[in-house]
Amino acid sequence: MAFTIGICDDNSEQVQLLLQYLHSYQGADEFGIIAATEPEDFLVKMEADRPQLVFLDIDMIEMNGIRLGEKIKAFYEDTVIVYITAHEEYALEAFRVRAFHYLLKPLTKEKFYLVLEEALNFMKKKRGARPERKLIIQVKGEIASLNYSEIYYFEKIGHQIKIHTENRDICYYNNLLNLLGEIDADCFIQCHQGYIANVEKIRGFRDKTLFLDGNLKLPVSRSFVDNIKEMLARRLFA
Repeated sequence: MAFTIGICDDNSEQVQLLLQYLHSYQGADEFGIIAATEPEDFLVKMEADRPQLVFLDIDMIEMNGIRLGEKIKAFYEDTVIVYITAHEEYALEAFRVRAFHYLLKPLTKEKFYLVLEEALNFMKKKRGARPERKLIIQVKGEIASLNYSEIYYFEKIGHQIKIHTENRDICYYNNLLNLLGEIDADCFIQCHQGYIANVEKIRGFRDKTLFLDGNLKLPVSRSFVDNIKEMLARRLFA
């Protein structure tokens, strides 16, 4: 599926309405869906399935949508956020979170589809404007090409590097020092003597552990803690 769309609203009827709209949308086969009625539950679901577009209600009791949007942007800065609310006074705060759009209730299928199509077209253009970066390696006498977006992390195993990707793991002869000189330092970061992580896959850091998409975990050794914190700070305040 091309995209994952997220929904978070503490009104279960509103969530069901949005799910109904999405499932009946003509291009529904282009995306997967994650939904929750509690912000914390949404954040947990988001760890395993990163959303490119989210519809957030602002008026939630446990955590309002502005705060939830800030948490999402802290790690997934490219995620497109559309806010849904009954109150116009939240518009300025929504702008501060760099929201893509702002929908006022009552929500109709026509208004929802209009914004959905705008957001999907925006994401497709944005994706098409970025040439996919690739890593070229030699495996068993053959040349292999891997998109950066496929790679979750690199692991040193003896004299080989194991590349953990979205669909498979690949081993080839190399060392981390050479690898660091071959890959883009803005896209990957070393967190341990034996591991290099894809920055775009990182969703959290605590207790000397990096948490990646797909519920993956990597150890962070003491000598790399400051680098990890600096990288996360840059992403948070970008």
